[in-house]
Amino acid sequence: MLGNSPFYHHLTRKAVVLFGRLFDDITLIRKNDQTGEETNRFLVPIIYSPKEKMVTRIFSDPDLLRSVQVILPRMAFEITGITYDATRKQNSLLRAAKANTTTHVSASYMGVPYDINFQLNIYARNIDDGTQIVEQILPFFNPDFTVSTNMIPDLGALKDIPVILNSVSNDIQYEGDFDSVRYVNWTLNFTMKMYYYGPISYPKIIRTVYANIWNDPSLQTGYITRINTSNANGVFKLNDTVFQGNSYYTATATGIVVNYNSQLNQLVLGAVQGNFKVNNAIHAVSTNGVCTLESFFAKPLKLAEIVITPDPIDANPTDDYGYTTEITEWPQTEL
Repeated sequence: MLGNSPFYHHLTRKAVVLFGRLFDDITLIRKNDQTGEETNRFLVPIIYSPKEKMVTRIFSDPDLLRSVQVILPRMAFEITGITYDATRKQNSLLRAAKANTTTHVSASYMGVPYDINFQLNIYARNIDDGTQIVEQILPFFNPDFTVSTNMIPDLGALKDIPVILNSVSNDIQYEGDFDSVRYVNWTLNFTMKMYYYGPISYPKIIRTVYANIWNDPSLQTGYITRINTSNANGVFKLNDTVFQGNSYYTATATGIVVNYNSQLNQLVLGAVQGNFKVNNAIHAVSTNGVCTLESFFAKPLKLAEIVITPDPIDANPTDDYGYTTEITEWPQTEL
């Protein structure tokens, strides 16, 4: 799809297995009503099956003798729906990655959040069996139970998967003739907070990061700016303050002289505040120098270069490593 190679992470299947494993070790104990001694103990079987199918199988065998697979009590569950959960949406540009080789990683964009709705049905021949099973489930959900699992081994990241218990209801069949089946049905509705991932790519490991800092003359404020001047009278000294306006105290724009070339009529300013306007005079505070701003030179200037490398240089993404930073700055004196 969308030009990608076919991929299949078996995430829905894994969600079904995960949900079933939560309840596959529930044990039912039966005791003697007179002495209280244990008479029987067995695991309650659980299968993936719709409720209608289970009820049909129960009623098709009133004595529960023709098929061992439907002996009560037992549990069945199914997926009832999958919906998008916008509240858990993460930045679409974030990636999860795991070192694959010494030069490449396995990477994929962050998963898309979806809620998988499950319905768990508990079937029993008497009320006590049903309540005993339900009481082994309810204490663990308040109202959620979180499982840490590695859904995509290639990415190597454990993900917390909350399973939320939404509702509990029961249905006890009292009516019917003597040949019909009487059974107790408990229905528990759950929501599993899942993530679905796209295709996995294998980009190279980044060993060095370069970051260049440039001025932005179009914004002026706080950056080095270069100005073409005319009608110059007086001098502009290095580190002198200049301004536009009637006085420094009521100035509409100020700056610090970084360089001035009287032959080329070019002025370089730094620490600029406000907006200098074309065809307006620029005044120097200490020398009373004055000139007219003719035009704005918009070529950006490279101020610094930052180089970041891991320490040690051969560190892998999953290693515990530091980093080194080298910063090179250039004086802005050329015109």
